[in-house]
Amino acid sequence: MANSMIQFPTVKHIVLFTYIIIFSTGFGSLAALLVLSIRLKQPFTRRMLLVQGLFISSLALVAIYYYLMQVMGLVGPRQQQVETVFGTIGTLLNMGLYLGMWWILGLREFRKARGKLNLGARISCLVSVGIMVSGLAGSLLPTSFLHAMTPTSLWQIFVYLTVAVTLSLFGLNLIKADMQQQHHAYRLLVHGIGYCTLAFVPLSLLELFLNRATQNSLHPLSLEYLFYLGINTVVLVASIQSLAKNPNSATAFEPVSDTTLSRFSLTPREKEMTALIAQGLSNKEIAGHLGISEATVRTHIYNLFQKVGAQSRIELLNLLHD
Repeated sequence: MANSMIQFPTVKHIVLFTYIIIFSTGFGSLAALLVLSIRLKQPFTRRMLLVQGLFISSLALVAIYYYLMQVMGLVGPRQQQVETVFGTIGTLLNMGLYLGMWWILGLREFRKARGKLNLGARISCLVSVGIMVSGLAGSLLPTSFLHAMTPTSLWQIFVYLTVAVTLSLFGLNLIKADMQQQHHAYRLLVHGIGYCTLAFVPLSLLELFLNRATQNSLHPLSLEYLFYLGINTVVLVASIQSLAKNPNSATAFEPVSDTTLSRFSLTPREKEMTALIAQGLSNKEIAGHLGISEATVRTHIYNLFQKVGAQSRIELLNLLHD
């Protein structure tokens, strides 16, 4: 009778299932980033492909490690070997992750808008990489002074603070980036990832207090999973928006009449610009289509706003269709 009773899944299997769920949404976000790269043609989306790939690889590594140690019950000398190998690979992936963030911050749209904030974030990324190199050297070289220094509480606090500062500065750079003239899906992507990254710090701090209060009884369940899910959700929603027509610009895809264009005394170039704006193209896409710089595109759009009396693209198109 006892053998026929329903057996509920253990905490180990619930944790593994959680990893699989986040892992699957991560694959979805990779596909979504590929769509965004094709649709928006922005360097940020291409560089985020690398960063997101490293995120997913790190999560997969943790899931495999947890399965071997907790579900399969790997013990003995092989356990130490597995811990060394997985720890080394995990550190290398994290180093690549922070270098990817440094690479993203090198984009002109972030460097130009927030000089000191951007510089501080890029330096912090490199410091984080240096810390990881020190930790890796300490674990692989038992006779070095780093081996004795890295396990200490003071070192762990220093590592946590550095990571917190790095992620905070990275998130602030993305949030404060000027996306006013960009496609709405691109704005959602950049600002959404920025807010998710900024939320990582309080989530990890809250988890630290919870672990102390519960004596790590919730381990390895982590509030940081919300950070991963948040980024994956933002990327998926942004990709959907990039494929959809903006509901706030119902007239955006309708051609503007010649009578209306003549009424505002638009130049031939401005008329051409208006047609491309009506198609929902971004400044970068318009520049590529016309073979001019983005700065020239912004100048033409500014002149259009002045002539028509508009403050935004949507208002411009609505006024031209009145």
